[in-house]
Amino acid sequence: MKVLLVPVFFAVAALAAPVASPVEFQDNLAFNSPIVNYPSLAVTKPDHELLRRQIQIGKPVPKPRPPPPSGPSKGAPIPTVKFGHGVASGDPLSDAVIIWTKVTSQDTAIPVTYQVSTTEAFSSLVQNGTVVTTPDVDYTVKVDVKGLQPATTYYYRFVVQTPSGTATSPIGKTHTLPTEDADVESYKLAVVSCSNLPYGFFNAYNGISHRTDVDVVLHLGDYIYEYANKKYGDGTAIGRIPQPDKDIVTLSDYRTRHAQYKTDPDLQLAHQNVPWITVWDDHEFADNAWKDGAGNHNPSTQGPWEERKLAAMRAYFEYMPIRSAVIDGKGKIYRSFHVGKLLDLIMLDTRIAGRDKTDLRKTQEINAPGRSILGADQESWLYNELSKSSQGGKQWRLLGNQVTFSPMKILGQLTGADSWDGYPASRARLMSHLTDNNIQNTVILTGDIHTAFAFDVPEDPYNIFKYGPISGRGSVLVEFVGTSVTSPGAGAVAVAGLRMSQPHLKFGNGKDHGYMVVTVTAEKVSTEYVVVAAVDRRTRLESTDAIVETASGSGRITSVQQFN
Repeated sequence: MKVLLVPVFFAVAALAAPVASPVEFQDNLAFNSPIVNYPSLAVTKPDHELLRRQIQIGKPVPKPRPPPPSGPSKGAPIPTVKFGHGVASGDPLSDAVIIWTKVTSQDTAIPVTYQVSTTEAFSSLVQNGTVVTTPDVDYTVKVDVKGLQPATTYYYRFVVQTPSGTATSPIGKTHTLPTEDADVESYKLAVVSCSNLPYGFFNAYNGISHRTDVDVVLHLGDYIYEYANKKYGDGTAIGRIPQPDKDIVTLSDYRTRHAQYKTDPDLQLAHQNVPWITVWDDHEFADNAWKDGAGNHNPSTQGPWEERKLAAMRAYFEYMPIRSAVIDGKGKIYRSFHVGKLLDLIMLDTRIAGRDKTDLRKTQEINAPGRSILGADQESWLYNELSKSSQGGKQWRLLGNQVTFSPMKILGQLTGADSWDGYPASRARLMSHLTDNNIQNTVILTGDIHTAFAFDVPEDPYNIFKYGPISGRGSVLVEFVGTSVTSPGAGAVAVAGLRMSQPHLKFGNGKDHGYMVVTVTAEKVSTEYVVVAAVDRRTRLESTDAIVETASGSGRITSVQQFN
């Protein structure tokens, strides 16, 4: 269902009274450090007391900054405050949710009021408050709205009072999770990844925005791409040239690229209509990134990797509706969400938190016993989350994962060392934890590879004594891999070859774009592979390519229906 966009002339009448004096400003989370153990990433917060005094004595707030050299001439009117980047919500809990927006202005400090209601008409507010945004956080606004009711739909918006009137954001729609002890009949996730601006239009996001059955959007990474135009996609002919038009390196670069993506109308609609849970992959930083470097990073021309990594991280947390996860006193992006007794969603960071050097080619190095794609801290946390979930009686465990978990080899050779195949010791340890502790009903959801797959995941899919391809004997869990929003896939011929050489691969599509809709019930997890007809503007038609299911207790793919 589309969310109503409230025109300004209506908003003025419908809004609550203008901000009163004195104002009790709340925290804008965009100023916080996204990573607790990197306090240097925090930004100096605005002086709330000074702003309160300015309001009390009638001094105009915000105070205009001098216009930039390319801006209005002296004496020109101050540009109107706008919300040109939409609104978003994310990281829902049973009693809280993050809401986000960005203000377009040239003022030094802007008080922004947020309003949350159970009605689209905002007839009664359940939460409201005022925060301040400044150029120091690129005018982003991020609020953790607490004290909400579980399993409840809410509407939210942002308001700025200006000398010339009231500016109002679009209305966003979000909802909270049920409590952990709630009986939940079903839960539905739209799963996306790899949205490359110059490669085409985000028709997949548009499709998601029109669905009324989706509870949450799960974005598994590559939300933006770091390249210059023509380096990986050419947006010249369709007016989608990445900005700035270079490989992005600095904080300003990453902010500009995120802001450009947030102006896409299809992405805005998808954010506006449903809460998101997100995690980064490599292109939010640089291609084939790991904790200490990246394939697409040259220290001699682009500076130290640590500086670039932290700049990308800072911009990501400013622009995404995500809260910093605090685990054992350390802030990480890996975190868990609990949907009643039905499922636990465990979000992994297989890219930045602890990944050892990627794309190694020597077998001896790849097979090193201590090699990790997660890092020791995250591995320990993951095993604990899986055990708690199983022992606590949760029906399903879904892992939000970036790179392909299932083995893929041709004639004994790896097809990709940037995936879990490049970290076999990590995969073996996770598989052992599941089998040793009899943890069943684990499903891995994956992005990155721009190709749709569905796998049984046995210990060794190429050993007929350990895995039966027809019966699924020996499979421990299943993996559903989604295609891309726009980035190019492996191709139909390549996937056909993989189908013949990978006995555990039950479905594949390497030519289409789209998203997965994953429906979780007590009896099964069913994944609908939705494909869009095009990534241009000829059509926005979409169709179901396949529905693949795993039944509770099976540990394998139990049903495959293909339609195209």
